[in-house]
Amino acid sequence: MEFNRLTDLREPAVRQVSVIVPALNEEKVIGQCLDSLHRLNFPPNDFEVILADNGSTDHTIDVARSFSDKLNLTILQKPGIHVSALRNLGASQAQGRFFAFLDSDCIVPPNWLSRAMASLSQKEVGVVGAHFRIPDDSGWVSRAWYGDLFREKQGDLAWVPASNTVVSRDTFQRLGGFDESIETNEDCEFCSRVRAVGLRVIGDPVIAVVHLESPQSLLGFYRKNCWHATDGLRVLIREFPNMANAKPVLFGLYTVICLAGAGTGAALAAWQKRFDVLAAFLVALLLPSFLLSLRSVIRRKRWGHLFPLILLHLVYGIARARSLLEYRTWKRNQFTAQCNIRSISSGSPPRDSA
Repeated sequence: MEFNRLTDLREPAVRQVSVIVPALNEEKVIGQCLDSLHRLNFPPNDFEVILADNGSTDHTIDVARSFSDKLNLTILQKPGIHVSALRNLGASQAQGRFFAFLDSDCIVPPNWLSRAMASLSQKEVGVVGAHFRIPDDSGWVSRAWYGDLFREKQGDLAWVPASNTVVSRDTFQRLGGFDESIETNEDCEFCSRVRAVGLRVIGDPVIAVVHLESPQSLLGFYRKNCWHATDGLRVLIREFPNMANAKPVLFGLYTVICLAGAGTGAALAAWQKRFDVLAAFLVALLLPSFLLSLRSVIRRKRWGHLFPLILLHLVYGIARARSLLEYRTWKRNQFTAQCNIRSISSGSPPRDSA
């Protein structure tokens, strides 16, 4: 499928950084995202912004064009593809020596790029990123689950979110970009390949961005984690030696077993008045959620979050369990990432990123 270059307002020059922003129907937030990029304390001519649009039918493009006099802006459009492919599309048209991937519903701090460049200059660092901050008016779901996560996830990490990832062009092209065959978990899978070639993945809370659309309700939290878990098992199988994505997948598997056992126990309780099996599996279901929540509140010193976190861990486990039970149609290019790793290890050139 060909993409449309809707507008290109850059001057033909080599930039230090290309900020790549995938978007789909984000008219409510894209203006805040682009405005925060305009306010960066980074030389304006040293970075460009590439908006990779997935076929928006609202006013996303119109809002973005309103920043044409403030940013070195390019707008590309290619509908009907995964967000990983959108990021690769932006990278294929980028001029920068470094790629900064940013989601369209995120607001960056003023020192975002300058700090990221400094962190990326550390020895053997391949990727720099951060988990997100939440808006100040967030409800209890976001406050309990995400509120302190960006501070906790720092230093050497297994992965950082693709919504806030900075990597050099050389590293990105060497690894073949994001795997376009998977709908989610592309950031975990990409970071696994980064670490497989001996480079570090660093979390830096100073560059944490504000995620405007972080889940604010229990239902939204459940739906978000169902979607995030879509390709979790595939990534684990594909990257099994590195145990990429192992914890959430195993937590989901454990929840499946406990729910199945509880269902069996409920049947025994109804038919034979035996409650021991049901009680045992309910305790087994609750215990990890309780222990994980207790660890979090002790570390954060936020005891008021204990019961909300227990509930959220349960919902998280159920969302992950659902992803394991759903049938997924395998795409024809499902082995793309495996081929990349084999190509890298054998010295062969990786696939093209777009």
